[in-house]
Amino acid sequence: MNRREFIAAATAGVVAPVCAPASAHAAQPIQWVVPFQEGGGTDVWARFMAGWLSATLPDRPEVRLLNVSGGNSTRAANFFAAEARADGRMLLGTTGSTQFAALLGDRRVQYDYADWRIVAAQPSGGAIYVPSALGVGSMAQLVARGRTVHFGSIGAASLDIVPLLALEMLGLDVAVLLGLNSRNAARAGLIGGEFDVDYQTSPGYLAQVQPLADAGRVVPLMSLGALDAHGRWARDPAFPALPAFPEVFRQIHGRDPDGAEWQAWQALFRAGFAAQKMVFLPGSVPVARSQLFREAFSHMAANPRFRDQAAPVLGPYPLLTGARADAALAQAMTMAPDIRKWTRDWLERRFRVTP
Repeated sequence: MNRREFIAAATAGVVAPVCAPASAHAAQPIQWVVPFQEGGGTDVWARFMAGWLSATLPDRPEVRLLNVSGGNSTRAANFFAAEARADGRMLLGTTGSTQFAALLGDRRVQYDYADWRIVAAQPSGGAIYVPSALGVGSMAQLVARGRTVHFGSIGAASLDIVPLLALEMLGLDVAVLLGLNSRNAARAGLIGGEFDVDYQTSPGYLAQVQPLADAGRVVPLMSLGALDAHGRWARDPAFPALPAFPEVFRQIHGRDPDGAEWQAWQALFRAGFAAQKMVFLPGSVPVARSQLFREAFSHMAANPRFRDQAAPVLGPYPLLTGARADAALAQAMTMAPDIRKWTRDWLERRFRVTP
């Protein structure tokens, strides 16, 4: 089942995020809090993971999704911080927006990642593309045109901050329309001629944009890149033919990126893409109980069948568990105070947005 088939089945209620209990004495259900509405990318990820988690945990408990949307994912995180108990029967799945709000001091945040225990982390990636009618085949050509391009955004302090800062660093003049309700709306706007440049996270690109590229309607220009197992910049494994942002920067400017903007971009990428989705239990859950969940995700990550099913839905990214998940969390939630200030100042100066 590919991602489009999975989404269609999930939203129609055909794919359930549960597995039947193995005995007549069913284990108590697990609740998984999802910070966005049904059918979106985060919901599809959680629904896919929940089915596997149910099948892998001892006694195969039912895993029920609870969608708590609002506040650019902060409402769900606040709900989890207030409601999750030490019995380990509530999980939270975060996304890059949840991390950004905490890193940048969003006033809506009433949660602290230090109060939670990570169970697993899921990297992702993204690709930037333009309509073929624009007549460009590379980011260098797009910059050389010297014209304003239009971009549709959910919000400047959302996950969109990563491509927006990248485009500015490359030298593009970008007019941004804020307030869209989804990346799907931005993609539709580009196809409809309202926007000139767009990005989609890897799952969305593979499912929705790749067919357009194959049909010659859009042209991919670059990926945001990826971090390899040693923390070095590399091409995104979902888009190996596309140059990554650091490559494109060198091509256009003849030097490596540096300075506060580069430090900010790296910190945001780590929080928004290198560990985009994370799964948490409250820190009050006993270690033995949380270890059951950590071991279940480790077994999932090692299962070839899981990997085969996950790749077309989520992209070719490894599920990070154990010490790798711990390290991903530490890197994602680290931002130097001066870089935090630079980022907040940039949002205020560029978009009149104060987190």
